[in-house]
Amino acid sequence: MDNPLTFVCISDTHSQYIDLPQGDVFIHCGDFSTHGEYFEVLQFIDWLRQLPFKYKVVIGGNHDIFLDTEKYEKLLKNRFHKYTQSDHKKLQQELKQNCIYLENSSVVIEGYKIWGSPYSPTIPLNPWAFQVEPEDGEEFWKIMEEGSDIVLTHGAPLGHSSYVHTYKPTQGEWGDEALAKRIKEVKPLYHIFGHVHEGYGMTEEDGIKYVNCAILDEEYELAEKAYVFQLPRRVVQEKEGLEQS
Repeated sequence: MDNPLTFVCISDTHSQYIDLPQGDVFIHCGDFSTHGEYFEVLQFIDWLRQLPFKYKVVIGGNHDIFLDTEKYEKLLKNRFHKYTQSDHKKLQQELKQNCIYLENSSVVIEGYKIWGSPYSPTIPLNPWAFQVEPEDGEEFWKIMEEGSDIVLTHGAPLGHSSYVHTYKPTQGEWGDEALAKRIKEVKPLYHIFGHVHEGYGMTEEDGIKYVNCAILDEEYELAEKAYVFQLPRRVVQEKEGLEQS
């Protein structure tokens, strides 16, 4: 493959920062913070600014509470009482100024359509961000856009790097059945996700490559490196650059 487009993918960094290999497109699949605190998001933005990638694509995760407008306003104002709604909006805007932030939306990068969502299945008794009740999953994931070449989600699809084996308090299946079904309908080239810390790696089914790029283990210790893959460059006619929806 001559002069390929190189993607560098990580997830679940939880306020830890690593050296990254060179590439064209940087992808972070959420949980870049530990508690969703304002200062954690600012630290992440500062780190993003320094990355030398042409494109930087970011989605949130269940720990990135400050970015979940609905959850923040309804449930978590007491936790973030030092910050106003105006602070919240400014922070989101600052993040968007330093990356391509996707929240149930898409962007076209050099001919490849990338769609991203921060959502994952609800964790009982925990008011985490961006969560979907299992009974609502099939209807919710209809928002995933047809024609997507690469799909980014924080949550893992059922059956692909989605089972927690080692950490007893959370042991069991964390995969999203409705998400897995929708991925098979949309049929992207790649589905990239995180959330299940011990599931790092790539699996393949029916021509779809499933990549869990979570780099911390269940003890929140650095365990893996960024996942890197390449695609042939596409000829982009008329408009060069980004189209975002």
